[in-house]
Amino acid sequence: MKKSWSFSSPFSVMLVISLALAAGLLANHLAARAGAVPKDIPPAPKVGVDYADQISRLVQNRRMDDLAKLSIPTDNPLNAKLETWTKDYLAEMQKQESQRDTQYNETVAKAQELQKRGRLDQAMDRVVGAYQIVKDPDAFIKLDWVKDLTTKVATQAAEDEKAGQWLDSLQLYTDLNSLYEIDTRYKADMQRLARRTRLLAMYTPKVLYDMRKATFQKMEKERLEDEKAHPTTAPAPTTAPATNAATNPANPLDDEPASFTQWQDHVDAITFDMMKDSIDRARNDWVEETTYAALLRGGIDALRLFLTTPELAKEFPGLADEDARARFSKALDGIVDRLNAVKDRDNDLTADDADAVMKSVIESNNTSIKLPERVVIMEFTDGAMEKLDQFTAVIWPHEKDEFDKNIRGSFGGVGIQISLENGLLKVISPLEDTPAFHAGIQAGDIVSGIDGKPTVNITIDQAVHQIMGKPGTPVVLRIKRDAEPDKDYAITRAIIKVSSVKGIKRDDEEKWDFMLDPDSKIGYIRITGFQDETPQEFRHALADLQAKGMRGLILDFRFNPGGLLNAAAEMCDMFLDHGNIVSTKGRTAPSHVLRADKYTEIPNSLPIVVLVNQYSASASEIFSGAMKDLHRALIVGHRTFGKGSVQNILPIGNAHAEKPATMKLTTSYYYLPDGENLHRRDGDKKWGVDPDVSVDLTPKQLGDLLKQRRDAEIIYRRNATQPTTTQKAETVLDTQLDSALLLLRLQLFQSGN
Repeated sequence: MKKSWSFSSPFSVMLVISLALAAGLLANHLAARAGAVPKDIPPAPKVGVDYADQISRLVQNRRMDDLAKLSIPTDNPLNAKLETWTKDYLAEMQKQESQRDTQYNETVAKAQELQKRGRLDQAMDRVVGAYQIVKDPDAFIKLDWVKDLTTKVATQAAEDEKAGQWLDSLQLYTDLNSLYEIDTRYKADMQRLARRTRLLAMYTPKVLYDMRKATFQKMEKERLEDEKAHPTTAPAPTTAPATNAATNPANPLDDEPASFTQWQDHVDAITFDMMKDSIDRARNDWVEETTYAALLRGGIDALRLFLTTPELAKEFPGLADEDARARFSKALDGIVDRLNAVKDRDNDLTADDADAVMKSVIESNNTSIKLPERVVIMEFTDGAMEKLDQFTAVIWPHEKDEFDKNIRGSFGGVGIQISLENGLLKVISPLEDTPAFHAGIQAGDIVSGIDGKPTVNITIDQAVHQIMGKPGTPVVLRIKRDAEPDKDYAITRAIIKVSSVKGIKRDDEEKWDFMLDPDSKIGYIRITGFQDETPQEFRHALADLQAKGMRGLILDFRFNPGGLLNAAAEMCDMFLDHGNIVSTKGRTAPSHVLRADKYTEIPNSLPIVVLVNQYSASASEIFSGAMKDLHRALIVGHRTFGKGSVQNILPIGNAHAEKPATMKLTTSYYYLPDGENLHRRDGDKKWGVDPDVSVDLTPKQLGDLLKQRRDAEIIYRRNATQPTTTQKAETVLDTQLDSALLLLRLQLFQSGN
């Protein structure tokens, strides 16, 4: 199999949509993969096999009521095992549905109460929450009270934007877009406000901080007023909300950061050639046809937004000059008039014409508002790229190191996961076999200093920047641990490789345990992303399971954003002995096909279930789609994200510069073995990989699952108090995994394996 081309980058999108219960495949989907019955295991009685087949059919078709009515005779140990599996599964499903009903009813009741009191923003938050839980979201948004609320919220969002209440308007438009994501009626509004907010974060972070703080204080005031007017006897929560800095913003009421990021660092080393090259490449090689005129209009739209964000005048005095703003705006109007005359590629501008327009924009700026040229270049270019797709972007010089680190899965550092909790820099966990791990850094440690500088009010980005560095160089972390005196740890940085292959839990030696069900010999491997080393790590996990007599396997790609396509294809080929794994087709890019070779590393007789959800994207969709289309695995969970496009990483500007930039450009689409393109476009009602067996989780259940995963990855110090596996299992429902496990157990039971 060729292993040469194409990269599919991780994305950053959190999107929650409701699941629809649907019929799946029959149990014989996996039966063809089952091997011969081992001689040392007695065959299941025929009546047991019949019951196992019936249970499997009911589970796959989500007929829980009929499953609950099924009476299984327990006249022998094997049938008794069937009954136990079924009862345990039904109990978990009933808990999940009970949670869903309770969450939905409580959320709707609160939304309607807030709507009556005129708290439109809070009511809208609850409506979005109910939409993500309800079984029929299309019917939900057609309810009279929901339509009335969304109409009022849309009016309020427009008024907030007109009044310069950017954050309030953005939140309302974001909620509206969540409800109407299919017809995208509010998408442009949301994107416009998001871009304006990004401008504040980039150039006037203190202003944005103050806005967020004021918003939070307003919400807190309203909450206290509500509590006073409507006292409740509900008990206070027993646990604090999650404060993982990777997924949660800092509390705006925390102490103000000692310093904010400087925009000058973000525009460092940017050149005109980077803008020119990126727009040329986009016009010529983007997966769909576009024009210089469309791209240049996008750049001008971005600069107009800059002009109409008054807070930026605090950093750029030229924006406060009304006459200068008017001159610049008039110059942009003249350019747009010319661009609007372009109707298609046949009468598009030439490359030289486009180059002249870009130079004209910069010259007009220099004689009016006098923004730094690097700022104009970056904003204009980013605006042009927004006219394409969400995965096409310029990776500017200041972003390239972090981007490369994510691609490689390795970087120079000490090997710790950190978060900000109540203003303190806390170690979530050391990474296994890293300098921090060997130095004795432990989960729960507080990093009170880095290289002699205190970490009070430090941001996560600042901490990461200070701790990471060139391999072989030293860094000193001052650690506060419980009641012990602070201690300095001198650690030598090294190349840190982040493993993307996980098990179900850690064993006594803090190694991953990949055996989910020792009795049935069912393994479990979770893949968090596709990196250079992922296939080899995957082989090690498979070898561990094979040595323990694995008879079935669950592969978990939930929350997997993708990564390197070649890695996913290589792993797919371990299981497939025929067929196309994936093909790509583009407008100008050459077509490619990756085919499975006839040799497999895992026997075809091994039954496999693949878990996916709405956060499984890109390369993880390629893997699951190929395994489904080629009938090698049963897919369980939720329809995947729908990221079916190929991004090529292209140099722009001077590739040999000390601080170069690159471009991530969408050039092709992926096609699964059945010829389907899984990419989601605006207005689409079908996308991604549909599971064979649909099992949904509510947003809260998804959040609980993520927290459980984070806890499972923590490496605790010896004799430390920590939650037990039993304690975790009592509080976290994962009926997707439960369904996969039961279906594999039933398959093995039917085959006598």
